[in-house]
Amino acid sequence: MGFFNLHKPSEFKHRYIYYDPKKEAQKEREQKNANQKQEGVDGYTPGIKRGTFREMANQRHQQRRSVMQSNVRLIVIILILLAIMYFLMR
Repeated sequence: MGFFNLHKPSEFKHRYIYYDPKKEAQKEREQKNANQKQEGVDGYTPGIKRGTFREMANQRHQQRRSVMQSNVRLIVIILILLAIMYFLMR
């Protein structure tokens, strides 16, 4: 039975003592930003622009209005179907 259980050598796992992945990522970002600045490309783009809050409020208002209209249509359809059922059952 020992013939099939061959010894596997242990793997060498080198752990870096002075390696910090966060610091490496930060250095890469800084180098990338420095290269972009040298090329004249600004990496910063603001997420909030003038008038975005007003646009979002208008979208919410339009969405509420469309939901209200669809609810009214649904109620009207249900009332029409109930009236048809009433006349057919009579």
